[in-house]
This record gives sequence, structure tokens and C-alpha cells, in this order.
Amino acid sequence: MASGPLRRVTARLRRLLTWRPPAVGTPAPRLSLTADDGTWIRIEDFVDQVNVLVVFVSDIDKPAATALLSGLRPHAAQLEALSTLTFGVATDRPGALRAARAAAALPFPLLYDPFAVEGRGWLASGRLLPRLRDRAVLVDKAGVIRQIWEGSPAPEAVLDTIRALAAPPVAAAPKVGVTRVEPATAAQMLADEPQKWLLLDVRTRSEYEADHAPMAVHIPVDELPARVAELGRSDRVLCVCQAGGRSKVAAEFLASIGGKEIYDVAGGMSAWVGPRVTGGKAQ
Repeated sequence: MASGPLRRVTARLRRLLTWRPPAVGTPAPRLSLTADDGTWIRIEDFVDQVNVLVVFVSDIDKPAATALLSGLRPHAAQLEALSTLTFGVATDRPGALRAARAAAALPFPLLYDPFAVEGRGWLASGRLLPRLRDRAVLVDKAGVIRQIWEGSPAPEAVLDTIRALAAPPVAAAPKVGVTRVEPATAAQMLADEPQKWLLLDVRTRSEYEADHAPMAVHIPVDELPARVAELGRSDRVLCVCQAGGRSKVAAEFLASIGGKEIYDVAGGMSAWVGPRVTGGKAQ
């Protein structure tokens, strides 16, 4: 008679035959694993409570594979403020996961996925070899997949997507009236007609103070509905954030209140090519 653990593994493998491939906008697959500290983690326990970022790691000992987790380490408090839990998933045994987590000073639990069984349901593992591949998946509070990244994405891009989830919803916000513009084009528009255009930076204060365009007006996206009058205008506005998520929300809000010629700067300050002030010094 099969042992309990073997029966569970067999049942999971059987479920793989009926699982639908995960995709953005669909419910997150099952995830039920033991963390490096012995805690049993089930993703369904977090529905209606917090967002969950699941980071599948191909090799816990390779810096390239753990780059996202390491890059998010300085932002642990911000992730908590954004109601987002982060978990790494690897096939290494709990003892090895504890050692790797301590060595990298990671504040995020590492989950043990033997034979990459759970990872297969997330398309983070092949069907034949029990080996995970680098993949990150963001699940919102409703238990729905909001973003999937292959490989190891830039931490700031991941944070930008999570921040966008926390942005205040805009009731009946029309998507018409907003134009996506490349950073080089936006910088040229400002250089050619500086009086015509207003550049609105909607990032956090710390992001803005660290690096920003000198002509930008700063209002964080979550404060924009209450502070929009400070702009003095709602027409001919170029919205920028770090990577493009929050600026889209801001641009659609301005369009929803009647703004004309509203632009969303693609790639945000990560791709900005105009003048900038970094660390208090003009670049």
C-alpha cells in the first residue's frame, strides 16, 4: 500500500492531466508546499487577503537564478505595505533552502517543491524532467494571475506592477484619450515646447528624489485624485513613472476627468533619455 506522501505526489501528478495552463486573468493553480522553516504554505489561504508573488528558482545556488529575490530584498517593507507576500520555490531540500536563504539574507520564505510537481502546474517545469525553470508569477488578492515573467525580471518592473495593483480604482475610467509615447519623443516634445506640455511624475517620493526629470511635477499616483487641482491644468500632460504601470493609471484618470492630449510615457524613467537629476546632480 502506498505511503501518505507517495499518495499525495501521485494525486498531484494525476491532477496535472486536467489542469489548464496558467495565464494572465485566470485563477492561480494549486500551490501547497513546505517552507524552509517548516511552515506549510497554501496559496488558497491568502485569497481575499494579500497579493502573492511566486518566484520559481532553477538553481538556488546560482546568483542569476535568485537575482529577483535578492533584488527585492531591500524592498521587503514596501512589499509588506503593498499587501504582497513573496515566496521562492526550489527543488532543494529544506536544509539546503535554509542555508541558501541565510547566506543571501533573504527575508522571503523558500518553499520545497520535490520533483517540481507543483511547479509543473504553473508551467515552471518541464513534463519529463523534475527541474524548475526561472519564472515569476504575480497573483492578486482575488487569487487571479495578474502577470507572468519568464526568466528573472528586473525587480523594479515587478514592483511597478505590484504598485499598480494598489493604485486607487478609477470608476468608469475611459481608455480613450490616452496615447502611449516613447521616452525620446516625450523628451523632444518638452524640449520643443516646454510651455505647452506638463510632465507629471507619479512615483513615490523616494523614487522621485533619487532620480527625476528637472521639469517634472511630482504627485504620487495614489494621491492624484485628491491633489489634481495642484496641476493647475488637466490638458497636454505627459505622465511618467518608473516602468510604465502607474503612469498608465494616472493618464487614464486624467482622461476620465476631461483631460485632453494625455500621454503615457512608455518604459518610464527606466527608459528616459531626456535631462535628469540623479542624486541631486544634473545629468
